[in-house]
Amino acid sequence: MKIEDAYKEFIQRLQLILAVIVITIIGYVISIFVDTTPFSLISNFIVGLTLSYSVIASLAGYLYSPRFSDQIDKIREYFPQSTALGLILGLFFLAFSYLSIRIGPLTFLLDGLALAFDVILSPLIFRGISFPKVIREIQVGIKSDFLSFVILYVLSLLSLLPLIDILAIPLDAILSYLLLKEFYPFI
Repeated sequence: MKIEDAYKEFIQRLQLILAVIVITIIGYVISIFVDTTPFSLISNFIVGLTLSYSVIASLAGYLYSPRFSDQIDKIREYFPQSTALGLILGLFFLAFSYLSIRIGPLTFLLDGLALAFDVILSPLIFRGISFPKVIREIQVGIKSDFLSFVILYVLSLLSLLPLIDILAIPLDAILSYLLLKEFYPFI
């Protein structure tokens, strides 16, 4: 199963969490200075951007170099794409926060699903694959290995929890890359 491979890769590259820690702390500090109510437009986008940059940094550390400076350079290199994913994720978080009035705790599950798709899309950024093609490819991948997608989803839910996110995000990013690589060798 791919989760075992992802775990082994993660343990060998445990220094990946340094970039996630720094990005998370910066996101928390910025959040302190803005309105942090669940319906806050800015707060939801900050969370989306923080998670997106953390995933990109984790993938950069896994695919290229686990050095902190190299991870930050890759975030700069792919800044427009990772920002777009973060803003889209923030938009979903905002929409789901408004739905929370009606559906309550299910909002957390929807947030996790949005993050899971963000994590799946992130490895494809490094390969320059267009979003419409990505959506078709993801559908095929999920149908092929649904259990691994469920594990990826659970890791995405854990990534939404403070402190646990530091370990869950890199593991989630590595798992998504390994899943996509299995089905699409060109990645």
